[in-house]
Amino acid sequence: MSRIHRGLTITVTLPEERLEEAAVLLEQLNQQLKESQSAYREKLETVLFLSWLVLPVQWYAGNERLPARILLMTSYVGDRRHHLRELAEYFGDHLKQVFEMSDEFPKRGKKINMVAFLRRRAVPNTFYSGFKFIDTHEIAQEAHLKEAVFKHLSQKVLDGELTDDSPQSIKDQIESYITGHPSYQWVRKGSRGLGWDKFRMLFPLGIFALLMGGSLISLVLCFFIDSFLLSLLAWVFPSFVVLMGLLLVLLRFNELSPHIPGSEASDDRIREIVRRETNPVINEMTVIAPLKKGWIRRVFLAVSLRLVFLIRYFSYIPTVHTARWLQLDRGRRLVFIATFDNISEAYAHDFVDSERRTMNMAVIFSHAFGFPATRWLVHKQYNHRSEYMKGVRAHQQITQCWYAHNHELSVENLKNNRAFRLGLFRKMKESEIRNWLLRV
Repeated sequence: MSRIHRGLTITVTLPEERLEEAAVLLEQLNQQLKESQSAYREKLETVLFLSWLVLPVQWYAGNERLPARILLMTSYVGDRRHHLRELAEYFGDHLKQVFEMSDEFPKRGKKINMVAFLRRRAVPNTFYSGFKFIDTHEIAQEAHLKEAVFKHLSQKVLDGELTDDSPQSIKDQIESYITGHPSYQWVRKGSRGLGWDKFRMLFPLGIFALLMGGSLISLVLCFFIDSFLLSLLAWVFPSFVVLMGLLLVLLRFNELSPHIPGSEASDDRIREIVRRETNPVINEMTVIAPLKKGWIRRVFLAVSLRLVFLIRYFSYIPTVHTARWLQLDRGRRLVFIATFDNISEAYAHDFVDSERRTMNMAVIFSHAFGFPATRWLVHKQYNHRSEYMKGVRAHQQITQCWYAHNHELSVENLKNNRAFRLGLFRKMKESEIRNWLLRV
């Protein structure tokens, strides 16, 4: 099974008068998930995180109404078709109960194929995962393995058996302990299929790089070889550069428009949001905002998200498990959702605590209404950090229903557990063994 993490986003419009009813229903489902957490973990083999919320009406450019919506967003591992079937099988009744409030759901009396409905209502998203190649079974397996080894070594220390042992000797004893337990034989299999998963994840970027590289080579060869195909390919890279430059110039003209500050969230609203961040390790945040006025904002953001998708393999933020960005309502609305370690205040500040992260953040969030103005997309005009936090809080939505397969392990915990597992039964230098033992 593929270990690549992906994001699924399902959305339907919702009559405004049913917003409260849908919110209450999702809150009830959230309580059921909490009470039956272990049962759902056994059933939902593909689901890492699930967020389900209602989105109120918002206004684009001050006068265009953006409809109320229901949003179901999952982070999953493996095959999309398998994931959809799993949702339909174990969440079928809940899905029907919530989505039938929408006029876009099949009318009563019609036969409902829930998998087909979910597939039709799925929208593209740019998805990021902090730990990209681990499935739900491996999360528990690797955590239990390291915990068992730690207890085993701790007992040996108490018995005075490891006092003068070398790093290599301790590693040998750990491996001997694992070999002697039939339940840990899966460790010797390694992490099969990892190379293939990495290849598939890098494939779109590879195609893009080959296309651009081939265009540059063709551009040079056109001076020596008269070929229509070479000439056609030679135009790809210059056209891309010119197009991006043109979009940036048009965006700059849009930036010259007077900046309209958004309204701030009330203290009561912020307290209501923070009150829900009660998980000791992992929490969730959803920010949904209409874009600033101008078609160039919608186009530039769409292009930026596609480019972010290409380089997602190389991105890494130590506190972020998953994140996604997408546009709704013909590009007029930006949706951002993240699951992260710590609480939202600290997490949101991670994006503006350095100049580089501020620049990266501006590529996407500067297009949203209520967020700071920019010059040439990346340069700050005024108190950027505080204005960014105002934008986040003003458009942060309450997620009525949230499920996480893993509540206890941070991104660094997952990374550490995987590194410990992969170090077993491998030849290492003494310095490498010392570093590896620190992971126990």
